[in-house]
Amino acid sequence: MVQKSSSWDIMQNKQNLKQRFEELRGIQAAQHHQTSFIKFYPTPVVNFNLGDIATKDMADASQSTLEELNQTLQAGVEAKFILFPKTPDGEISYQLDLKQKTEVTIEPTRDVIQITVCETKNGTLEVSFIPQIPGSYNIEAKINGDTLANCPFTVEVKERELTVGSELDLKLLEGDRIGILWGIAVNTTRKIVVTDFDKDCVYIFDKEGKCLRKLGSKGNNAVIFNGPIGVTSFSDDEILIADTANCRMQQVNIQTGTIVKAFGKFGVGKGEFSAPWDVFLDEESRIVLTEFGANRIQVMSHEWETISIFGNSGPEKLNRPMSCVSCQKMFFVWDTDNHCIKIFHQTGTFLHKFGKKGNQDGQLNKPYALLIDSSNNLLVCDTINNRVQQFSLDGRFTGKSITHIQSPRGIAATPDGRILVTTPKKVFVLK
Repeated sequence: MVQKSSSWDIMQNKQNLKQRFEELRGIQAAQHHQTSFIKFYPTPVVNFNLGDIATKDMADASQSTLEELNQTLQAGVEAKFILFPKTPDGEISYQLDLKQKTEVTIEPTRDVIQITVCETKNGTLEVSFIPQIPGSYNIEAKINGDTLANCPFTVEVKERELTVGSELDLKLLEGDRIGILWGIAVNTTRKIVVTDFDKDCVYIFDKEGKCLRKLGSKGNNAVIFNGPIGVTSFSDDEILIADTANCRMQQVNIQTGTIVKAFGKFGVGKGEFSAPWDVFLDEESRIVLTEFGANRIQVMSHEWETISIFGNSGPEKLNRPMSCVSCQKMFFVWDTDNHCIKIFHQTGTFLHKFGKKGNQDGQLNKPYALLIDSSNNLLVCDTINNRVQQFSLDGRFTGKSITHIQSPRGIAATPDGRILVTTPKKVFVLK
């Protein structure tokens, strides 16, 4: 049986509650620093129980520092620093909008690209950038508008020193032998395509160097090659090959080993080729051919219709060009017999040139291939000098390989950033 409370009991409970509320009203709330805020922490972050709330002071620039990692800074290579945001008490700050309140300035600004600020799991920030040339760089970082305790400061960037990190262990099909390796390309699935100029064939390797397929042999019909040199990835399934001695281009499916299309014939008209030496897709996905015999660059659509031709006339006429790459609406062309790299606007207008024949830093001797990597470094296979050199896009020398590379002929970048270089018999991985 449930017994009901009397009127006296109800009145007494109300009086007790009223008294308790009066006591609570007299308790003063804790005072917080004016820069404090409240942040909810999920359990995994700081081992709080679900629902716990903690207060953390905002970052204090006078207590915070930007620290260099244990690294040698090199031109064209990403540099990383760690920003330690501290509270006035010297503890790591967990300010909610810390990334948005962080400013990083690096001078000279014209020689720096890709400045990024990223949050890490431990409350610090990773600051990274790419210095384009060797020299001194002044770095300043701010939090909440105030300069960090150890800023600004100066760092020294050295010339890049490329070395051979490893050799790709090429495993050919049974009975095959390498002739003279030349062009190289890598697609997004990391399949590596290498042309063999001497054996008139094209090899398809996996990322470890195992041969998956061999395409072609010597001849004049649509299913075979004659002195193939340049190659580029057209899609994950297809490649474009400069079938140099046959004066034509071939579009090949690497999954089936079949010719999708063979196009062109000897000549100097539109859609005709004279010793097509190199091929690549520019930033607008147009097909760009370097014609060694016609002293020109021919730009074409995917339907093999000529869009433009340049380099074969005017005071800066090309003389035996071997390679062409593009970046920032510019074409960079190796002009063999003029011993320099010439830069043209994508419309074909000549802009400037750099380089001369020699074996000193910044000098060249018959480079066979060019590459612009993801850090906007222009890498040049300086073939007769047995090295790879690095330049900024405006032609300043920024580094070179310090390992002897015998007659480098082709160069390509993999999706994970590795640089592959072909020599007549081997493929090396640079680092």
